[in-house]
Amino acid sequence: MPRFKEPISNRDQVWLFPPSLDELVCEESDVRLLDEAMNQMDWSALESSYSETGRPAYDPRILAKALVYSYSKGIRSSRRIEDLICNDVRLMWLCECERPNFHTIARFRKEKFNELGELFAQSVRLCANAGLVLLKSVSVDGSKIRADVSVSSLYSADRLSKEREYIEGILREAEEVDAEEDRLYGESNGREIPEDMKDPVLRRGKLAELARRMREEGQRTISKTDPECRMMKCSDGVRPCYNVQAAVDTSSQVIVACDVTNAQRDHEQLAGMVERVKENTGSPPEVVLADAGYSSESTLVELSEMGQDALIPPSGERSGSESTSSAFAGDKFVFEKERDVLICPAGRELRFRTQHRKGSGTYRCYAASGCRGCEFYAECVPSGIGNRRIARSVVADLRESMRERLRSPEGRALFAARKATVEPVFGQIKHNRGFRRFVLRGVRGAAAEVYLVATAHNIMKWATAHMPDAPTCLSSETHIAWACG
Repeated sequence: MPRFKEPISNRDQVWLFPPSLDELVCEESDVRLLDEAMNQMDWSALESSYSETGRPAYDPRILAKALVYSYSKGIRSSRRIEDLICNDVRLMWLCECERPNFHTIARFRKEKFNELGELFAQSVRLCANAGLVLLKSVSVDGSKIRADVSVSSLYSADRLSKEREYIEGILREAEEVDAEEDRLYGESNGREIPEDMKDPVLRRGKLAELARRMREEGQRTISKTDPECRMMKCSDGVRPCYNVQAAVDTSSQVIVACDVTNAQRDHEQLAGMVERVKENTGSPPEVVLADAGYSSESTLVELSEMGQDALIPPSGERSGSESTSSAFAGDKFVFEKERDVLICPAGRELRFRTQHRKGSGTYRCYAASGCRGCEFYAECVPSGIGNRRIARSVVADLRESMRERLRSPEGRALFAARKATVEPVFGQIKHNRGFRRFVLRGVRGAAAEVYLVATAHNIMKWATAHMPDAPTCLSSETHIAWACG
């Protein structure tokens, strides 16, 4: 009896009845589910973006499927994707034996920015049609992802100034060389900047452009390779990044909207994300959940004007009570909206004096009169200077309403779902799919990549709903992504 199994097929043996490519991909493979899901999408926008003249292009369905499937496996390099298309039977099957090279793949990913955004919206609708998007509540959060920028490409104002001085020195030297050669050789040569001196001219122009952008945009640092990225605080320090925004349906962790911005803070992003949810699903969420980073004055006003219910912990509100005793803290003063006055705990009125802006907020200032005759003066005004003044935010009523809802058992239970909804999605994208750094540059390039990884995430959610058990033929890496996705 042989000790080991005999190979099923000899490599050199010619098959009389060769198998089809379909037979080589097991029935439970996730690539079949991805193909089935993406075949249900509307491809008209992507197909119409191609010209009807010239040499026939690769079918955009093939390129999009190859990219989405590769991103679902954490593979984003166009060269690696080309290698898989040539050697991995699943990609061969998905691409129907077409073999686009890495230039074609990279160009498609970079140029079809708008179409990839529509592809993501189609994945949201696919999940909605499958009953995975309920919009009872949607959790919104942002996460910083590194830009494709090296530290050596970063320029401060001081470095720009020094390099421009250096370039000016090179150009002055070139002019002196030209003048000397003109004197020695006349018209025969030396009239133009030598070939090796031409680059400094171009470099001077690039440095001037960087200096202009830094000045106009009010930035302290700028990258010459990706001027649109910004220095942002991350877990490993301050790095050049983009801010990725995601809105996730609480019931299923389907990403219902996403965006990329170079704004360092989340303050002004929430209203726009709600609009994107409405565009992608046709309806607004019943309630939006977001952390205190979104609790800006403008955001609360916009949400109120939109009629959008939201739960956002207030932060950063100045009450004018930092140095007073708790009995006379700012929140102990009662606001009478009809009369536009504040009533202090001792019964005195603080009347409106002026309105001003500080930081990102607008405040209405109220002041009392005759406070020195009050028996609680020392407690209320410990500095002993003047009368009591209160700076009240113009959105104080909205913030107080938020506080009251968050204190209720229903509000606490609802808001607790935020952390367990959107943060695991970012964890899965970053950890399981290795999406920690962009490979494309600029806001548009970064957004194209986010659309791809979000589309892959949603399609895997759809596939999980159609096949609850993990496929038996997947690799261990895929098992992890499937279980967490």
